[in-house]
Amino acid sequence: MYNLGTVGQIYVGVFALSGLICFAAIGRAQEFQDPDVRRGLVWLLATAGGWVLFRVAGFLLPDPFRVPAYIIGLAVGFATVWAWLYFCSAYSGRRYHRNTSLRRVSGAIFLAVIAVKATNPIHGAYFTATEVSTPFVHLAVEHNVLHWTATGLSYVLAAVGLFMIFQLFFESGYDTRPLSVLSALIGLPVVLDIVAQFTPLLINIIYAPVGVAVFAVGVLFVFERRFLAVQRASLGDDLSIYLDERGRIRDYSAAIREVLPELDGATGDRLSETVPAVVAALETDDQILEREQSGEQRYYFVSTSTTMLGESGAQILLLSDVTQTERQRRQLADRETELNEQNELYRGVIDASFGVVFRIDKQGRFTFASPSVEGFLGYSPTELEGQSISVTLPNESTTERAWEEIEPIRNGERNVVRDFPLERKAGTTVFTDVRGVPIYEASVPTAERTTEDIVGIQLMVRDATNRREREGLISVINRVLRHNMRNKMGIITGYAEMLENRLSGDDAKKASQIKDTADLLFDLTESAQQLEEFRDLSPDLEPVDITPMLEDTVSELQMQYPEASVTVNAPDTVVADTHDRLKTALWEVLENAAEHGGDPPVIEIDVTDTETGVTIAVRDTGPGLPEIEQEVLESSRETPLVHGEGLGLWLVHWIVTSLDGELETTVADAGTTVTIRLPKPS
Repeated sequence: MYNLGTVGQIYVGVFALSGLICFAAIGRAQEFQDPDVRRGLVWLLATAGGWVLFRVAGFLLPDPFRVPAYIIGLAVGFATVWAWLYFCSAYSGRRYHRNTSLRRVSGAIFLAVIAVKATNPIHGAYFTATEVSTPFVHLAVEHNVLHWTATGLSYVLAAVGLFMIFQLFFESGYDTRPLSVLSALIGLPVVLDIVAQFTPLLINIIYAPVGVAVFAVGVLFVFERRFLAVQRASLGDDLSIYLDERGRIRDYSAAIREVLPELDGATGDRLSETVPAVVAALETDDQILEREQSGEQRYYFVSTSTTMLGESGAQILLLSDVTQTERQRRQLADRETELNEQNELYRGVIDASFGVVFRIDKQGRFTFASPSVEGFLGYSPTELEGQSISVTLPNESTTERAWEEIEPIRNGERNVVRDFPLERKAGTTVFTDVRGVPIYEASVPTAERTTEDIVGIQLMVRDATNRREREGLISVINRVLRHNMRNKMGIITGYAEMLENRLSGDDAKKASQIKDTADLLFDLTESAQQLEEFRDLSPDLEPVDITPMLEDTVSELQMQYPEASVTVNAPDTVVADTHDRLKTALWEVLENAAEHGGDPPVIEIDVTDTETGVTIAVRDTGPGLPEIEQEVLESSRETPLVHGEGLGLWLVHWIVTSLDGELETTVADAGTTVTIRLPKPS
């Protein structure tokens, strides 16, 4: 063993300490959770430590072992370059270290260089070694051309690794200045290698292991938390916050400050106090953070991950911009809510208006039946699906009628059928009111639909049993009362006329009043008959010129009431969307004005034609329609305390409202105005 002296002991001490540090840091590196980064760090520290220890052995071993120790150290040192590349690729989130082709090429280059180094005693083209005593006794190595070729390759590869590391530091958004300095220290010993070629103050030896040792201490013991945080940023989550075990903010990426400006200057503070919205988002089911940026709402998915390095736990909060996806999700959710509300409204209307809803295809097979069908007809919905409609029809003639009623719907029209018989599963017959509408292909816009786009029919069915019984009873009562009343009123009228002709004075007047009263009762029977006739009339409207209708009605009125003065102000042609039964309503209004419109009666009729509708105003100069009669005319409301003198006003209201029209009554000192408003043809 040489007498190294003070300078030699310093060299040996520094290098030996560097090697021991590298080996000691291996245990720390093995606690790194990412397997590739862990593998790269362990490999880097092991090769760097082995390189240093073999170099120290070259200082301390006797002559026969110094050159072999140096050659082995060269081989191990060259492996450090590949370990560095492996680590840089894994730490920066790249996949070069996993590329099979690159690994094969790297292995071939490594073996070729090692072969050149190992055979140096034969060719001497890599280095020559001589013993020198300055600045202490050691084996001085003079590097030849092959060494500089291999060293140049090593420097280039090391620079590639540094580029990957510095690019990650730049893109991570964290304050990586300490890590950048530590990374640069790995390359700094290269300067010492170059200076040693020109000055005797430094021995000609590779100083890179010292930089590796400093790097290992810095990233694994001093700045290990930031080292972990930046490595997480390599996964592509640039919106991140780094917390310690107590939930305090240790670091954050620069990009996240645009989303959470509250983080500025908050290092060391608790996240729950600085940005409580982030903590609240983590506690929700969807983990969505909503923030306003540049006047618009943006959405971020908040997730956490924990990376352990020894006893140091790094909790990383990651924000992923999911604005577009979340907007679509919320739009779908809003649309779903809207549809649900519409469905509930639709269901409520159906439940309130109809007992059962069916859907059939164009061939007359059931494709849907509402659950209420089971209580109505005794069939379950599944029993009917796929069955022909004939299964619910009592006989062939009803089936033929059903297809006759379906045909207009298949042509794109709506249809309403009253008193249609259906057969229950038990065999009994029930009468129903049925409304049918066509179902179109949903993808075809409404304006472009034709009968070719009809894919089925929806039938809304209501039990008409109670209505039939009620209307039948009313009809019987009505006919019996009308028949008996006509007969009895005929007898009363005949005797009243006889008495009127035979009596004189007050007795004759009383007989005349009896006759007039009988005539009024007879008119009631006529109005009741008309009400019954109009009750079942189709509500379908059509364009009608009401001017001739009004002129005919006025002519009839003047023949029956010649003393009445009637003025008509109307265009030559006025077309409304109405029906011929409007004439009955006009007669009732005009007759009422003639009978109660003053002495003599004066009647004015104004017809106004506008883009929105037709208005017929009938004014008289009588004492005015009583308030009770107005209420009957406008609301058709009859109670024990509110009732009209006759059925004529009921008839007017019934007809006008059945024509989609409106009634209005205005009473003034000068008389009464009855206004009828009718729709225009669409």
